[in-house]
Amino acid sequence: MKKIERILGFAGLILFVLGVLFKFQRWPGASVALTLSVFILNLAYLPLNLIRERRLSSSTLHTAYLVVRFITLFLMLIAFLFKVQHWAGAGILLNIVTYLLPAFIFFYLYVALKGQSGGSLSLTSTLMIVIGYCIYIFVTQSTISTSVVNGYLVLEQQFRKNNAGLRSANSIIYESLETLQDTSEAELTSSISELQQSSEAAIHLNLTIRREFRSLFARDRDRDDFRRYNFRLLASNELSQEFFMEEGKAHELKTMLIQYEDDLQRIQSRHGLPPALIGIGFDLGNHMTPWGDTVSWEDRMFGHRPVANCFTNLRWIEQVTLLQENALLNELINHFDLSQESTLIRQLASKESEKAKELQANEILRISQQQELQNKELETAQTELRQRNILLAVAFIGIVFVLVLLMISSRAYFRKQKDMRELEIQNKKIEGQRNEIGAQRDEIEAQRDEIEAQRDLVQEQKEQIEKNHHEVSSSIDYAMRLQDAMLPSPALLEEHFSGHLIFFRPKQKVSGDFYWWSRSGKSLVIAVADCTGHGVPGAFMSLLGASLLKEVVNLEGISHPGPILDRLRKEIIIALDQKGAMGEQKDGMDMALVSIDPESLLCQYSGANSALYLLRRGKIKIYQPDPMPLSYYEEMRPFKTQKIQLELGDQLYLFSDGFADQFGGDKRKKFKYSRFRELITEHADLSMPRQQQVLSDTIREWQGKYEQIDDMVIVGIRI
Repeated sequence: MKKIERILGFAGLILFVLGVLFKFQRWPGASVALTLSVFILNLAYLPLNLIRERRLSSSTLHTAYLVVRFITLFLMLIAFLFKVQHWAGAGILLNIVTYLLPAFIFFYLYVALKGQSGGSLSLTSTLMIVIGYCIYIFVTQSTISTSVVNGYLVLEQQFRKNNAGLRSANSIIYESLETLQDTSEAELTSSISELQQSSEAAIHLNLTIRREFRSLFARDRDRDDFRRYNFRLLASNELSQEFFMEEGKAHELKTMLIQYEDDLQRIQSRHGLPPALIGIGFDLGNHMTPWGDTVSWEDRMFGHRPVANCFTNLRWIEQVTLLQENALLNELINHFDLSQESTLIRQLASKESEKAKELQANEILRISQQQELQNKELETAQTELRQRNILLAVAFIGIVFVLVLLMISSRAYFRKQKDMRELEIQNKKIEGQRNEIGAQRDEIEAQRDEIEAQRDLVQEQKEQIEKNHHEVSSSIDYAMRLQDAMLPSPALLEEHFSGHLIFFRPKQKVSGDFYWWSRSGKSLVIAVADCTGHGVPGAFMSLLGASLLKEVVNLEGISHPGPILDRLRKEIIIALDQKGAMGEQKDGMDMALVSIDPESLLCQYSGANSALYLLRRGKIKIYQPDPMPLSYYEEMRPFKTQKIQLELGDQLYLFSDGFADQFGGDKRKKFKYSRFRELITEHADLSMPRQQQVLSDTIREWQGKYEQIDDMVIVGIRI
């Protein structure tokens, strides 16, 4: 029974919510969904819910609470259905619910304080909250819509009545003028015909726009009974904004009215007549608001205006058109001295003119009064909206408060039920665990023996790993000592140059980058190399490079940079047995090498993928290397030697790519060569040891928390 009750409750609630949604969106099927949901909830779900909970009721007070809740929810559903369907009696039912709902809330609070509310945050409570919220919203919107629309409907009816009288008067004058046979009045006949055509065009466009606008929400395009339409729809402004402003209907109407006024002025000027109508007009120009904004005629008349207001404005435009037409007709007839056979026409026109002028004066006063009434009604509607929003907020807060109380009162019940279920489950688990403990004990003992055996094995493996690690560490430490011994002493640089810096930071204990210098005859040969890889593999390559440099420069006596690099490349290819085969390792090194004569200050430079920087008087000149490594390469050409005449104070920098390629900074980017050049240029006036400290501090700050990615070496000398 409870399952059927919940299914019916959810079905009714879903249909109710869908019906409300369809009703506000003006989709078909809203009435059917709302009616069906009320029948399901009132005739099936609520009775079943009352019967089931009465059986579980533990006191008379709780039973009374259930009955009051049933009656309140039943009447809320009926009242909402009657209101939405506009059935008779909706107002009485809503008044009953308005007084009954607070009484029910206070009664519930009393029962909750007594601790007898029972249950939980049920589907019934949720249903009551949803329906109450929908009733307040719908009634508020409906009342406001009625207040706004009624003022416009009164104006629209008055305009329609006045326009019918004006149209009849103008028609009588036109019909009477058609009987004139006097050809001397041809000029009058021509002007009147032109006036009639212009007026009919303006009124026809007005009627066409009104019918097209009405067709957006009414099936019968020729019916002007706005009370047949939805008041909430007539109070909305979305349709008017889209139709008149976005589709350009307001601009089209304004263009026609401008043409109409031009036609009137042309006829008046032709016969020297005064303006056709004094005191009222279309006022097609722009207006300035009190805040200094410019508002167009289209925005004033139709921009974000209620639908009913747009129809009223269209009727007003039609009335002004007819008034101006009537006034100009009478002026034309009075201006011309017609024959005796048109005396009747003049008398008739005079009578109609007096009626039109009287109507014009009365209408000007009436329009002013109605506009004031309209503004007051809009202000009243806005005030009412604010008040109802406050009431709605208070109602919502009250509902939330009731919801919190429901949750608090149901907490103990849920906890008790949960504890009972958990206790039962725990008892079953304990019973099963008792049977498993014995088996687990035996299994634990077996696992303990296995763990002890594995522990002994792990200990042996740990000792072996530590032994291997010690051997590897010892080997690396020995390699580091060998590499340190391979690096030259700075004494040679101190002897021949006014200053020098050596920035050397390996990524690991041993480095794939190295620096080397030696005397060759009168010249000093200085090299900085970046070998393939880093760590132990790079260190082996650096040892090979240093030994080959010593052999080529010191033993063979080659002192020119280009031939030195050619010879080194040849020996490296032989040592590594490189043949250029597919898949062969591309081991080798990049190198910047200079040969400096301390007496003549002639510097010769050659580079294999490694540039040379010359800093002279605050500016850096870059000497580009040959784009080839010291290893096998597809296009191996002899390395070029570039000659540089040095001056006192010049600074030379040889370096690997590790410094510029280091990631760091706020966005984890490379340091880059451009920033490296700016750094040494900015600190060019410092001593070389101070420059070395700046380089160290800068790269450490740049690197921050990131890992060093490559070996770094920079050698700088000052002439």
